[in-house]
Amino acid sequence: MPVYNIATNYPLNYEIRKATAARITDIHCQLTGAPPEFVNVIFMHGHPLKKGKELSVICNVRSGGNRNAELTEDLRVAIRNGISETTGYLPQEVSAHLLGFPASWAMEGGEILPEPGEETAWLHRTHSA
Repeated sequence: MPVYNIATNYPLNYEIRKATAARITDIHCQLTGAPPEFVNVIFMHGHPLKKGKELSVICNVRSGGNRNAELTEDLRVAIRNGISETTGYLPQEVSAHLLGFPASWAMEGGEILPEPGEETAWLHRTHSA
């Protein structure tokens, strides 16, 4: 259950938010194998950002499984670049940070999240009940 928190000084319009959330979901799922229903994107505005930044994204992602340092960095860069493309901001104007946490630290629908790579069985078990 990655939660992408996007902060800007000014609100992004609906079409840009929709395109950005879709792009984040596509990138996250392609690189990690997580199902799209796990991806959450929150848009916030009115937040002060570091000098030279127009948008900041911080995401909590499950660690472990196939989530090594290289994949995590590839995901961070792809997310930054994808957001840059959908918003029109330059890549250097977008700050992107990923924070890894063990799957056992989070719950979705009252169930502890599965380890990366174990999503299919978890979805089947939790959606069949």
